Amino acid sequence: MNVVAQFGIYQGKELSDTELNEILTSELRARFFDRAVSYLVRSPKTEFQVRRYLKDLAFKKKGKWFEDISKEDISSIEEFVVKKLLEYEYLNDEKYAQMFVESRIKNKPRGKNILYGELVSKGVSKDIIEKVLEETLGDEYSVLVATYRKKFKEEKITFEDRKKIDFLRRKGFNWDLIEKYINNESSK
Repeated sequence: MNVVAQFGIYQGKELSDTELNEILTSELRARFFDRAVSYLVRSPKTEFQVRRYLKDLAFKKKGKWFEDISKEDISSIEEFVVKKLLEYEYLNDEKYAQMFVESRIKNKPRGKNILYGELVSKGVSKDIIEKVLEETLGDEYSVLVATYRKKFKEEKITFEDRKKIDFLRRKGFNWDLIEKYINNESSK
């Protein structure tokens, strides 16, 4: 909404310091919200990533959008923007985590350990990560098999194949799963 209309400003109207500060805060909230939405349009993000973006934006725009504003005011603007984004469901860490895991399984198969670490680095809570990995990843063994076959085709694997075992470990698969796969392959 236009600030002039929102605050009933007209030529010659006297504004108190409180009203001026309120107008500035309202304008900054709108600008930060617009920028956050533009940031989210490019690709989904987590709440943590948006908060970091807003902090960076405040640092970059100091002197351009505002001169002297307290950290508390910036923090309250950040809270306002995040609350609005959550309210409009533009931010949802659980949906983000599901999309991320599904995309990784499809395009760059990884084990549970790697996916867990990637989601933690994006600021997703551990509870959400565990829930999403349980629901979305499903059978990690089949992901391991697909990852192995994509790289090594129909080559057999044994306990002496350090290169192949290390490859699977780097992809985030735990030893128990790798051992199960080697035992299944050697029994064929």
